Amino acid sequence: MIKRIFFIAVAIIAVFFLTNSFLEKKTTTKNTETNECAPIEKAREFQSQPYYNGKLIDAHVHMPVSSTIVGFVGRQLGFEGMPAFGGNLTMNYVNCLFQSEGITQSIGFFLPTKFSLSQEISAVKNSEKKYAGAIAPFLMPAPYSALRITIKEVRDTLDKNKGLFKGIGEIKVFDGTNLDNPYFTELFQIASEYNLPVMMHPYQKDKATVEKILRQYPNVNFLLHGGDDREWITDLMAEYKNVYRSIDADTTFLYGYKPEHQQGKGITKEEWLAYIRENFETRLNNELDFWKPKIEAYPDRFMWGTDRWYSWHFDFEVGGLLEEFGRSFIGKLDPTVREKFAYENAERLLSSSKQKAE
Repeated sequence: MIKRIFFIAVAIIAVFFLTNSFLEKKTTTKNTETNECAPIEKAREFQSQPYYNGKLIDAHVHMPVSSTIVGFVGRQLGFEGMPAFGGNLTMNYVNCLFQSEGITQSIGFFLPTKFSLSQEISAVKNSEKKYAGAIAPFLMPAPYSALRITIKEVRDTLDKNKGLFKGIGEIKVFDGTNLDNPYFTELFQIASEYNLPVMMHPYQKDKATVEKILRQYPNVNFLLHGGDDREWITDLMAEYKNVYRSIDADTTFLYGYKPEHQQGKGITKEEWLAYIRENFETRLNNELDFWKPKIEAYPDRFMWGTDRWYSWHFDFEVGGLLEEFGRSFIGKLDPTVREKFAYENAERLLSSSKQKAE
């Protein structure tokens, strides 16, 4: 633990001293790229029927960060494969990838740090200017408190960029921070004032805290997810009408299926591709057995997503299988629910944000 804290401290200091000199040297690829895109539809590998061919909104995407230094530090802190825009990974590539998958819009989490706030805002603005509406940007607080922007900076960002951000989140912490600490309660208050939904990833230990938050902020719509805690998170829907739920990476084991994958040795692209191809039908049927009755019990509050974050999650081959799994899953839901789960519920959640540009 001491070694890890020391490394984190060193990494933070490194960011502080290196940012000013390195950020100016970042690739300008994203500033010179065009909007040209020739979507390539990936051929299906499985023949699951019925199959959903309609519109999709991805309710959970971690956007590449705008700073290569922040990306580097993030990887050192445990975000294995955490990408930054640059080289072949451009905003145009990401949007073209989504078009190839039939995804018309994504809820994208943009992660500013105290060292990269202005860059991240610029990335969001550039995205909206070039690909209006393709990404619904959420302002994501850093998972480590030492990297988070201040509450004043959050307010200033929203006030100076009216209507730019459509939500706050993902709120997920790796440093032991409680979800009801003063920083997060301020964020929830801001969400209430600005009519912004909040995306949050709690853990089992947070159950009582989450219920307290839901009671304290009844006018805030909370979008939750979490593979290990899917039972109790779903149970909250019965009592709290402001709870939405995305179903994403836990259905496909995108972050691994072995204990060692959850203990620091992340799954590789090659491992995941081999696993999902070998277990596609089994995983699909198991997830449907669990989720189908729950989705159909609360048809207006569940939504589909991928939970992409690592570099290889934005690979064309990986994306095609994520899409195929999602469409196979949706196709087996009740016909009256399919479009709601695929995109309508996400659209309604986003429309709950009433902050207007001045």
